[in-house]
Amino acid sequence: MSNFRSKITIACQIASLIAAVSIVPISSYAQKQTDFVATLSGKTVVPPVSTPATGTAKFHLNPNGTLSYQVDVNNIKDVVGVPVKLKDGAEVAQLLNVYATVGGKSFTQSLGPVSGKLSSGVITANDIYGPLIGKNITDLVSSFTNKSANVIVRTTENQAGEIEGQVLPAGVSTGMVR
Repeated sequence: MSNFRSKITIACQIASLIAAVSIVPISSYAQKQTDFVATLSGKTVVPPVSTPATGTAKFHLNPNGTLSYQVDVNNIKDVVGVPVKLKDGAEVAQLLNVYATVGGKSFTQSLGPVSGKLSSGVITANDIYGPLIGKNITDLVSSFTNKSANVIVRTTENQAGEIEGQVLPAGVSTGMVR
């Protein structure tokens, strides 16, 4: 029986070592790359939207493991939401959601026309959902470094998205790849 326990102990140690080594490249790269940006336009929405609206979404990985963001827009109106979604369409974080429930009743806050800062804040592990629920911010950042996340600005007129852009490491070309 002690031979069985020693094999289990060795297997657990090997699994722990593999897990620790596999995390190192992501963590070390995330430490090197802390700034990300998405250039938002109607041309990158599928199907493309003819709109004068444009924008940027900027992200910064903070030393404490949170992710600061700011979304700036120009010439857009009636925004209803700004999610971060993965290439497969799964939403993983909400940067702005003007839909609210108060006293069991849902309503939408109208933002009207906006040019300038639309939203800013800090994303923690508790703020991510979808396939990343229960994960940490480095998992969200990995989707940025892998070029597999987009930011979409949804409006009442264009519920699927009026402007959209791929989140890329700052300094990388902003052409969107699907």
